[in-house]
Amino acid sequence: MKIPRKILFVLSAPLELVPRPYAAPAAQAGLTEKALLQKIKAYKKAGLIRRVGVVLGHFKAGYKCNALVAWKIDPAVLELTGNILAGFAQVTHCYARRTFPQWPYNLYTMVHARDKKEVQALIRDMARKSGIKEYKVQTTLREFKKVKSNLKEILA
Repeated sequence: MKIPRKILFVLSAPLELVPRPYAAPAAQAGLTEKALLQKIKAYKKAGLIRRVGVVLGHFKAGYKCNALVAWKIDPAVLELTGNILAGFAQVTHCYARRTFPQWPYNLYTMVHARDKKEVQALIRDMARKSGIKEYKVQTTLREFKKVKSNLKEILA
């Protein structure tokens, strides 16, 4: 099973904040709303789609300070710790990476808050609740680009 391009394109576009957000994309794909929703369920069941979610415009929502935090985690508790950190509402990304002799950090989170003070307090709380002692914080200085990928251009 694969997702036809016309459906892939409409599913990758932002949904409107309306009572029936799938009606217009379904029409653009030449389907009924019910048929599109059935296809989405089938694609999820087949593992072609993991989730359908909301992307928050953090700056527009008042979250002006962001930080990437690299955490040094014992591999034996990596998944457990990752779940704890991912459970914080202010965390938008949480992922594991391999380590290097000069860089022992293996878990990364992207956190968002209204200001630097709030980010620092959040990170301290995350460290306390997870028991992590070693971490590095990289705060965002400036955002250069934040646009959604255009699959029509990429796949053309």
